[in-house]
Amino acid sequence: MATTMNLKTILIFIAVMVGVLAGVGGMLWQFGQAGDKPIADIAGEMRYKKGEASVTLVEFSDFQCPACLAVQEPLKQILTKYEGKVQFVYRHFPLSSIHKNAQMAAQASEAAYNQGKFWEMHDKLFITQANWQGIGDPREIFTKYAKELGMEEGKFVNDMESQTTKDVISTDLLTTTRYRLTGTPTFFINGIKIELPQIEAKLLELTK
Repeated sequence: MATTMNLKTILIFIAVMVGVLAGVGGMLWQFGQAGDKPIADIAGEMRYKKGEASVTLVEFSDFQCPACLAVQEPLKQILTKYEGKVQFVYRHFPLSSIHKNAQMAAQASEAAYNQGKFWEMHDKLFITQANWQGIGDPREIFTKYAKELGMEEGKFVNDMESQTTKDVISTDLLTTTRYRLTGTPTFFINGIKIELPQIEAKLLELTK
């Protein structure tokens, strides 16, 4: 009888634990899927930011992504139109499984950040995307861009390869994993996921 009772108790305990774990898993799934995300989480430390405003537009992007390249011009037009009313934050989301040079491009942009040239390198990488996306090792061409932009070559090369640089990019990637982001570019306004065609209407609403 004691053995039967112990077995019954164990089975009840297992059933309860399975239920608890399933509930926690469901909560985490809903958290990841919800449309409204904490602005602080989505924007992170705002390492790469343009402007100062109460409205925050965040882009998760990949320098080797053709779609990310395609949105650059309309995005610039929107940011110019709403200058002073919106702050823009760029975050890394290199899709390394399909874009083999995206991770190194992200590292190059971070190395440029360390010399105060992030946005210059950002624009350069997108403009020249066709020149480096298919090459075996883009380090040399990225270093060439750094020199053209007036950076110190040795520091750029060291920073591009440093673990600190890789950790910066990994931090952004952890956010994309946490919120189950699947593609680039992905945009958020004040923590709410939004598509590019709807950005201007949302900014108009928020900045009246």
